[in-house]
Amino acid sequence: MPRVMLIDPDRTALAALQAELEQASLRDVLAVTSGSFALTMLERSRPDVIVSRVGVPDVDGYELCSIVRQDPSMSGVLFLLLASPGDEAGATMLEDKPDQTLAGDLPLRTIVSEVAALLRRSAPLPIAPPGPAAPAGAPDGARGLRGSLSVMELPDITQAIALGNKTGQLVVTLSAGRGSMFFDRGRVVHAEFFGLIGETAFQALLVSAHGEADGSFAFNPLDAAAANGVKTIHRDLKQLLLSAAAGIDEGRADAAAAPIS
Repeated sequence: MPRVMLIDPDRTALAALQAELEQASLRDVLAVTSGSFALTMLERSRPDVIVSRVGVPDVDGYELCSIVRQDPSMSGVLFLLLASPGDEAGATMLEDKPDQTLAGDLPLRTIVSEVAALLRRSAPLPIAPPGPAAPAGAPDGARGLRGSLSVMELPDITQAIALGNKTGQLVVTLSAGRGSMFFDRGRVVHAEFFGLIGETAFQALLVSAHGEADGSFAFNPLDAAAANGVKTIHRDLKQLLLSAAAGIDEGRADAAAAPIS
């Protein structure tokens, strides 16, 4: 279960947000009222996400975010900053940004929804109930990663595989057909879709998958020897995703410019 740390000097508001998180099934919540106490607790227990008000005594929200960002042991910890009217931006804000900042007097449900969204975006690939056996050579503990594109979009899936340094084949099933991508220790090395290969296939697959909630994916892990095949993609994932995003934008522009019959 994800672990959440709340930091707010207002004890009443703190208790209300904690109760709202628990109603959303986020029950592992640590609530503290000061930045110094938060830092002490961080040394003992690493949360998955920190939700902090800007106006916190002794160590404000901006400074706390900067401390977390610069601590290697806190790598991957999500940070949601809550800014109230009149809060001044900290000097470190531009360098050590939170994952999200919410400004104004917002309903508790809005804050809880944003916490849940951050956790979904950073979560490992969804694990479905047991299905067909993974291919020979798949390492233990890396089997059965599969799910729906309505839960996680294809760019997020590729980034999750890259962050996990995974090696294997990602099979994507769409209404238009099936495509696949091959990863070698987190790097995309090959893609196939509708007779296309390489970067062209990668981009076409992401463009086709955009907005298709009925699609599905399955990642089949392989060991390094089994995955050592053809390499048709040489750019890194960030560049590939930027090219695919440009293709999606072009498609929207073409659709908007098309005459209405």
